[in-house]
Amino acid sequence: MLAVVRMRTRVKKVLLVLKAEKANALLVWNSEGSGQPATEWLSGFTGTWSILLITRTKRFLIADGRYTAQSKKEAKGYKIFITSQTNSSSRILRRFVKWHKVKHILFDGTVTPYSAVEDLRKELSPVVFSSRKHILQELRIVKEKEELKLLSKAAKIACHSFTKLIPFIQVGMTEKEIARKLESLCLEEGADNLAFPIIVSSGKNGAFPHAEPTEKKIREGELITIDFGVRYKGYVSDMTRTVAVGKIAPRLFKMYEAGRIAQELGCKKAKAGITGQELDAVCRSYLARRGFGRYFTHSTGHGIGTEVHELPVASHYNGSKGKLQAGAVITCEPGIYIPSVGGVRIEDALILTKKGNVNLTEKVTKKLIVL
Repeated sequence: MLAVVRMRTRVKKVLLVLKAEKANALLVWNSEGSGQPATEWLSGFTGTWSILLITRTKRFLIADGRYTAQSKKEAKGYKIFITSQTNSSSRILRRFVKWHKVKHILFDGTVTPYSAVEDLRKELSPVVFSSRKHILQELRIVKEKEELKLLSKAAKIACHSFTKLIPFIQVGMTEKEIARKLESLCLEEGADNLAFPIIVSSGKNGAFPHAEPTEKKIREGELITIDFGVRYKGYVSDMTRTVAVGKIAPRLFKMYEAGRIAQELGCKKAKAGITGQELDAVCRSYLARRGFGRYFTHSTGHGIGTEVHELPVASHYNGSKGKLQAGAVITCEPGIYIPSVGGVRIEDALILTKKGNVNLTEKVTKKLIVL
């Protein structure tokens, strides 16, 4: 259940958006199985289907009969409407619009299905519907103290799990075996579950940034990239380390050191007040100077919170021109991926402050670990 005080603080953020957009209400659509976290973040409700409506004075939650008791228990401060054969969601919404004289509803176009909006436009005409993409993520960029504690705990679990994994890895073991062992360690350390499928990519497989673990066996002289995260009480961690199996070729060590230094330069640069583009440029320009620029094929970082990938973003694209905010949590993960050779990626999660950042995953060394 979401604490009432925290819920009110979050709703205040919504009200500021409604004022700026000159809208009467925010609609949060939770499609069956979508897994979007905004409904729970705003109301505490954890059901798999719902419609949330927030006006400047009222808060409503529409759910179906499966959640009659659950919605009342979890969504404190919300008026609950339960759908039935004689009381459809459309009928409830029509009454809502009429009672509260709603003329303009705001929604997040990245979450609410286009087909659902079109149906609502027909049902609720002449109400105006307007989309502000990513608004539900924008509301969550700056983390609350309790959120930062949960993110820190998730990162701590990941760090402990990785440290325990290292002695387990041996030549002849498969990537899948390593992934299964790491998952087991994460759960033993207190994770509720994994934040996303574990990436274990060894040797030439390391050239694929999001490679899935295979039956490929670990060999002497290879690099292994391990990217994983855990979920703890609704919040996630995300970290990556690349390790060596025995002595590696000078070319691989040069690649590793370039990736490590680029990542550390990014971590030193990261703070509130700079743009995502500026953070990305620090890592990208260094790798270019070292001759690896064309092998860095993705953005430098992304936000984490209730989702593994959320705002803000550190990228060379135009979407990263906005200034990073204090209290945001962002990853720093430049990578090098050379086809038929392998790859290197090191990733930390950083809480941004005005003076710099707090590195949530710094406990695991970034100096090359040789197994």
